[in-house]
Order: sequence, then structure tokens, then C-alpha cells
Amino acid sequence: MPYAELGLQDEEYARIVAILGRRPTQSELAMYSIMWSEHCSYKSSKVHLKQFGDIPQRLPQAARDRMLVGMGENAGVVDVGEGLAVTFKVESHNHPSYVEPYQGAATGIGGIVRDILTMGARPVLVMDPLRFGDADHPDTKRVLPGIVAGIGGYGNCLGLPNIGGEVVFDPSYQGNPLVNALCLGVMPVDRIQLSAARGVGNVVVLLGAKTGRDGIGGVSVLASATFDADGPARRPSVQVGDPFTEKLLIEACLELYDAKLVEGIQDLGGAGLT
Repeated sequence: MPYAELGLQDEEYARIVAILGRRPTQSELAMYSIMWSEHCSYKSSKVHLKQFGDIPQRLPQAARDRMLVGMGENAGVVDVGEGLAVTFKVESHNHPSYVEPYQGAATGIGGIVRDILTMGARPVLVMDPLRFGDADHPDTKRVLPGIVAGIGGYGNCLGLPNIGGEVVFDPSYQGNPLVNALCLGVMPVDRIQLSAARGVGNVVVLLGAKTGRDGIGGVSVLASATFDADGPARRPSVQVGDPFTEKLLIEACLELYDAKLVEGIQDLGGAGLT
């Protein structure tokens, strides 16, 4: 069925039909498959993520006072004193990196850097905790060089040092490598940007790299899918990175922040404008 090719289950398709009162169009089906994907909705993991929601309330008051932005935004922000704030985040790019190691890992760095940028900060460093299967396994030897090169290559193009990493080999990660990327940024405390824009008459601007045919279905049929023998066929679903355009994007956004021209800003990752 067409909806199955987009990663939707039978019961999810039935629910879409019930919501719309008719069969969805191809465009609607694609939108639902994206917004209901694990990548965007955390439909299978949100029950676990909610357990972390009350952590700020359990912290000492002094620590809570320093937390300027918590869960719900593109990244967390902490007041480090002297008028400066630090924002940081870790995210994974596991399945894309397994299917296409270099581009999967490279675009993982690109995505986490944009999250930091949209908080109002200048990205200053990256890190990469990695997990692979048995070191001598042919599949580990296939993915490891490309993943390491993708992380380092993209960061170098952005002028960001990789100040540390961690690599663990264990058979439990065979065929399911964990590719985690961390980025940290620094900004004045009065330059924090949020994703929600308010007010009448604001201009909506979409900026960044041109849309290509690469990455189509990356959220619904790749990032949220299981690991199987069809991996090579999904390579076109992995986005091709463009670090040089992202470097220009960083500088442009920082100029806009300094000019106080931004009401709200959101990184458009795998779901694009959906």
C-alpha cells in the first residue's frame, strides 16, 4: 500500500481517513507520514522522555536560576555569568549514518549546529560520542571510516573544532550504530531567540540551501525506519550536506540577531515546511 511505503501503519492510515472523513490525497498522506513519524512526533519514545520533565523542579534553586531555557525549545540555555549564556544539545543521526555513513554523519552535525544557531548563539565546538558493533566485523569497518570523516569534514568546513569524542565497540550495536552529535554555542544573555513569533504583520522569511531531490522521505522512511537489508535502496533518502552554505547562514543569522530583526526563528530539519 502507498501509505506503508511512507512508514505509516494500517491503524494510522485508518485514523487519517477518520479525521479527514475521506481518503487522503498523496500530499496529505506525505504530510501525515512526516508529522506522525518517530523522528518528528516521538510517538514511541515520548512516554519515556516525559520522565525528564520534572528534573528542573528537583534541582537546587541556584541551578534553576541559571537555567534560562529548558525543554520545549531547540536547545537548552544556561547562564554562565558575566553577561554570557551557553546553549548546547545532543542529538542522534543513527539510521541515516548506517545507510550512508559520510552524508548521514555530516548532516547530523549540520542539524545540531542549526539548533544551536536558532537559539541566538554562535556555535563554537562539536563533540561526537559513537557506538559501533564488533571492531572486526565487516559492517563496522564499512560504516566507521565514513562516519568519522563525515563528522570531522562537516565541522571543519564550518570552522568548528571537535574537542572530544568517545568510541565504544560492542556486539549489541552490530547493525545499529549510535551516531550522537553535540554542539555548544555562546551568546550574550540578552540575545536568546525562541521559536515562536508573535505579533501582526511579521514577515516570514525562508533562507538556507536550495531544496534538492536528496533527502526525500528521510524522516518517514529512513530516520524512523528499522534497520534491514533494504538500507542501500534508501540512500537517496539521506540528505546531502552543504556546509559552506550553512557557514554563510550562520553569519547571516548572527547579523540579523544583532540588528534585532528576528521575532522568532525555527530550524527546518527533516520535516521542512510541513
